[in-house]
Amino acid sequence: MLTILDPYGRPVTQARISLNSSMECNFSCEFCHREGIKEISNNIIRAEEVERITRILASFGISMIKLTGGEPLLRRDIVEIVGRINKLGVREISLSTNGTHLSGLASKLKDNGLKRVNVSLHTLNREMFKLLTGADKLTETIEAIKASIEAGLLPVKMNTTVMRGINDDKLDDLVEFSRSIGGSETNVLQLIELVPNESLFYEKYHFPLDSIENDLKNKCVASTERISHRRPKYELANGVIVEIVRPMHNTKFCMGCNRMRITYDGKFKPCLLRNNNHIDFLSFMRSGADDTKIIELFKNAVSIREPFFKVEKAKLIEQSRKSSG
Repeated sequence: MLTILDPYGRPVTQARISLNSSMECNFSCEFCHREGIKEISNNIIRAEEVERITRILASFGISMIKLTGGEPLLRRDIVEIVGRINKLGVREISLSTNGTHLSGLASKLKDNGLKRVNVSLHTLNREMFKLLTGADKLTETIEAIKASIEAGLLPVKMNTTVMRGINDDKLDDLVEFSRSIGGSETNVLQLIELVPNESLFYEKYHFPLDSIENDLKNKCVASTERISHRRPKYELANGVIVEIVRPMHNTKFCMGCNRMRITYDGKFKPCLLRNNNHIDFLSFMRSGADDTKIIELFKNAVSIREPFFKVEKAKLIEQSRKSSG
């Protein structure tokens, strides 16, 4: 099975499927970029349509599927969706969540084919958690992380968006929490650079991760780099693994992007940071189009993929060849 490449030589091997509008999340995080979504819609992709588009994507070698939202666990058919994808034989199904509905679903999701979860955890301080998310749910989030570990959804990835003056000086607490629940045996701590949204929040709270990464380099006992987005990972002496996610002004991150995003209303979204190049496929599905048409639309979406932060094209292609060779 051949892997499909975009014009910059980047293979598309993963898909990220949003199951509902970001505006329908049960958290109201001020820092959330919401993938540019500003509206609530009833035109949400159905379980059988998720299965169909995944089957088409899998025929092009896309073997890793991440389910996200909004909050994907607000979908009443979430267990069914995971089961439908699992029967297609993809290599990995994962899910990104705020965790508030996860404790009661972790075992069912695991039994139906979910491999692992990403859970948002930006602080261990209850009042700050409530202020950041608009929800007094820190206890539920921690319980969800522990329930996921118990269910075998490993490694649990804890997503922490780093913000100036809010949690940039409290990261040691999260490292210690990671250690206390098993370290790299059960979890990974992901430190994520703030992505701009349409408020003034970014200007006030954006914290470049350079200083944090330099500190990790000095402390770590080993370091590696993930293929996905070329993300650096640092293993600390206490057994904790910290991964750095720097999407902003990072050509290396963009060159390592291997995802096609699917919006909740059935559009191909070739780039996280762009909202002006979506390609609709759901209306064609619902009008009776066969797979040939959907494949054509998918190929079109791949053909317009380009790094948001990029250097000269030829250098990117050469860099891709070297990394794959």
